Amino acid sequence: MAMALAVSGVAFAAFCVWLGVRIINRRERWAKWTLVITLSLPVLYAASFGPACWITSRVNIGIPVVNVVYLPMMWIENVSPEFIQDGILWYSRIGSARGWCWSGGNEWMDFSDVFFGD
Repeated sequence: MAMALAVSGVAFAAFCVWLGVRIINRRERWAKWTLVITLSLPVLYAASFGPACWITSRVNIGIPVVNVVYLPMMWIENVSPEFIQDGILWYSRIGSARGWCWSGGNEWMDFSDVFFGD
C-alpha cells in the first residue's frame, strides 16, 4: 500500500505541475478550472466522510460501502497522531445515532489486503 500511495502522490504532483504550466504559459481557462476541481476533490472527499457515517449509522444501510470507500480515511485515522484521530472520530460521530461508534478495532485493515495485496 505504501508503494501505491507513493505512486499516487507523485502522479498527483506531476499532474498539478503540468496544469500549472498550462495555466502560466498558455493561459488556458479549462486548465484553471481543472486545477480548482483537482485541488478541491480531496477536501470534498474528507468533508463527505462525516455525513456518510451519520447516514449509515441511522439507516444501517451501506456500511460495507462506507468501509471500502473511506478506507484511506480509516488508515489516516489509524496512523495519525492522537489529536488527528480524535478529530476524525469526533467528526464521524457529530450527527450519528446515539450510541453509534466505530467497532471491530483494526478490521478495516483486512480490506487493504484484498485491494492492495499487502
